Amino acid sequence: MTPASDLFHRALAALSCGDVDRAEQLTRELLGSEVDNAEAWSLLANIYQQCGFFERAIGPATRAAELEPDNIQHINTLGYLFLLLGRWKEGEEWYSKAAAMPEAPPTIYVNHAWALVELGQDSAATKQLRKALELSLESRVTTMIQEAPRYEKLVPILEKIT
Repeated sequence: MTPASDLFHRALAALSCGDVDRAEQLTRELLGSEVDNAEAWSLLANIYQQCGFFERAIGPATRAAELEPDNIQHINTLGYLFLLLGRWKEGEEWYSKAAAMPEAPPTIYVNHAWALVELGQDSAATKQLRKALELSLESRVTTMIQEAPRYEKLVPILEKIT
């Protein structure tokens, strides 16, 4: 195992144990030696997100997406952070990119619909929800939307199309 790999795995272990300070310290140590390590930037964004520091997570998430622009997970993370911050337009832009990628999972389309409905684009949100339903079991998407308060504005649209 390389020193960088060791640091990464130790940071993951610390995070999984709830030691976010140690996870951040180890991740920053890794980034000190490998500034272009997209996975480390993504991990740092995840650490901040788990702590509720959404604004602080934007920088590392952006860097991960810049380093690996075709990695749908990095794009999803960045889009989701913008949605959590209520920055609907920026979130929509990232989810638009993610939704255009091959093999995007249903949650990409649901979150894209969330951004669109918040921007008052119900017709476009409906299209994204239809795509999510096409890619997953209807009950799974329906349950996800009905159980998460953040998706409350999607419920009426979902009821119209199911």
